Amino acid sequence: MDSTIRRLVWERAGRRCEYCRLHQNHELFFRFHIEHIIAKQHGGSDEPNNLALACHHCNEHKGPNLSGIDPRTGKVALLFHPRRQKWDRHFRFVGPTVVGRTPCGRATVGVLAMNVRERSETRAQLMAVGLFDEP
Repeated sequence: MDSTIRRLVWERAGRRCEYCRLHQNHELFFRFHIEHIIAKQHGGSDEPNNLALACHHCNEHKGPNLSGIDPRTGKVALLFHPRRQKWDRHFRFVGPTVVGRTPCGRATVGVLAMNVRERSETRAQLMAVGLFDEP
C-alpha cells in the first residue's frame, strides 16, 4: 500500500478510529491500523473504499469478521462498514458507552468489544476533561 493511500485513509478518518471514535492522540501505546473492512481472505482489496482507520483494540477484535450476532434478536448481522454506512445511523453514545442502534450496530459493538471496562473508562476520562467529542 503506497503512502498516498495511507495518507488518504488517515486524513479521511480525521485520525480517529472509524469504529469506536477514539483519536490517535489519545491512544498511548499503539499506532492505529489501516484495516481491510472486507479482509483479503474474503476477496477484499487494497482499494481506498475497502480501507478504514482502526485503533489496535477494534482491529484486533474485528479481525477478518464480516458479521456477528445481534444480542437483541440472536440473529446474524453484518458488521458496520465505514465506507458504506454512517456511524450515527448505527451507533450513539450514552455517556462513555457506545450503544448500537441497529442490528449492525449492536453486532459490531459486541464483536469489537467496544465497551470493555478499559475502553469505557478511557472515553469517560477523556469526556470529563473535554477531550472526547462525540461524532
